[in-house]
Amino acid sequence: MKVVETYTNSFSANLAKGLLEEAGIQAYVLDENMGIVAGVFNTDLLPIRLTVDDKDYSEAVKVLAAASSAE
Repeated sequence: MKVVETYTNSFSANLAKGLLEEAGIQAYVLDENMGIVAGVFNTDLLPIRLTVDDKDYSEAVKVLAAASSAE
């Protein structure tokens, strides 16, 4: 597993996950609730991680970059 991106909110992380899954890439959102568990609400300290399998990393980076440039 490789971290493709980190996010400060669950909405953005899951939106990116959806983009990757539409492209046929299995993605996983990790640490989504760590801020609540740890009692820390500053997600800069505990970012939400979006990960993919190693074999999908390069393609995932391209998909997210294309989506970002389209905004």
